[in-house]
Amino acid sequence: MTFDVAVIGAGAAGLAAARTLSGAGKRVCLIEARERAGGRISTLHLPDLPVPIEFGAEFLHGEAASTFEIVDAAALPVYQLHDLHYFSRNGSMTRIRDFWGDVERIRARIGSLERDISFAEFLRKQRSISPRMRKLACNFVEGYHAAHADRISALALRVSDSEQEGAPKQYRLASGYDSVIAWMRAGLDPNHVELRFGSIAKRVQWSKGRVEIDCGTFNVRARAAILTIPIGVWKAPQDQEGAIVFDPPLREKERALAHLETGHVVRITFRFRERFWEKHRATFVHTDDRFMPTWWTSAPMRSPLLVGWAGGHCADALLAEHPAIIDRALDSMSRAFGIPRRRLDALLAGTWMHDWQSDPFSRGAYSYAGVGGAGAHAVLEKPIRNTLFFAGEATSTDETGTVAGAIATGYRAAQKLLRGVLT
Repeated sequence: MTFDVAVIGAGAAGLAAARTLSGAGKRVCLIEARERAGGRISTLHLPDLPVPIEFGAEFLHGEAASTFEIVDAAALPVYQLHDLHYFSRNGSMTRIRDFWGDVERIRARIGSLERDISFAEFLRKQRSISPRMRKLACNFVEGYHAAHADRISALALRVSDSEQEGAPKQYRLASGYDSVIAWMRAGLDPNHVELRFGSIAKRVQWSKGRVEIDCGTFNVRARAAILTIPIGVWKAPQDQEGAIVFDPPLREKERALAHLETGHVVRITFRFRERFWEKHRATFVHTDDRFMPTWWTSAPMRSPLLVGWAGGHCADALLAEHPAIIDRALDSMSRAFGIPRRRLDALLAGTWMHDWQSDPFSRGAYSYAGVGGAGAHAVLEKPIRNTLFFAGEATSTDETGTVAGAIATGYRAAQKLLRGVLT
């Protein structure tokens, strides 16, 4: 099979690229290892629950053009979250009056650094920060960035969070994030795109103007390729499922990947028969719990769902509790909301989670820069010999870790390819 372009990965970036290319009349083979589109966007719709359950991406951070253009074009229902943050210690809730301001004031101190260090080391040097604020800042970085505080670059944090300036608006898709994926997939020209689900790219052999991708039972040949794979897959040992071998190797990309880390996350959605959390009027509840330090509700929408979130070291600690992960999370919830565990057990109606770390086609959450890696995302994005192009949240310099960043880089890679190769 010979195409103009092969796109590896049918997540948000891959769909954006394939949609752009097929709209320009180019023949595209879209190769996806999973049996579905969406990548790290995965939504469950239950017949007795009108609210979607997200396993991956949930929020629209800010009003990024790449996502809101889709929201407007598809007439998707979106609602804004109330920015109500509380800190809980054993069920005693204290309002955090200026959550984003507190985060920004700590982040602003990074500007004085002359050399890169980890965020954990940076925090240790800040003598005037209160213990609670120190813990809140660490939990924020490990949660929001899915990062390990002792690995993430402090300098990268200084320049990466443009959406955090001021109090950022945050939104949810009432119809579920998969509605964005459905709209993007519907825009693929069926006369120009061949979508191959359940097809694992194993080897990419390339030279200038020629790419051949071995998918095991078939090969795909094209003039160019766009790779949208997560960095966890990039870094996978060659003998493991989902790993891709490049021939010849991509040495510059390997050096950039050495400075990038894959975030670790545990996200669990709980359904209850009673909304016991509503008396606190919180949207986000932060704690210093070692397993699950962050909780959020579906406010302002009323629903029976409560989400627990752990990133970085907390995610690792919780995953190590398998098969008692749900049990440990419920213990954390009991402490956060001051509700006896036996009452939670009586009210619990369902739980849902997906282990993105053990998923061979993601091998983690989203990316972040390690110490010394402040420019690595930009290096990862650069095309090679007008033949290999790269997209995905890990190739975004200003919207890393977001769906908006993934979509924008998919459009960008396709447009660069059209200008440089398929004119």
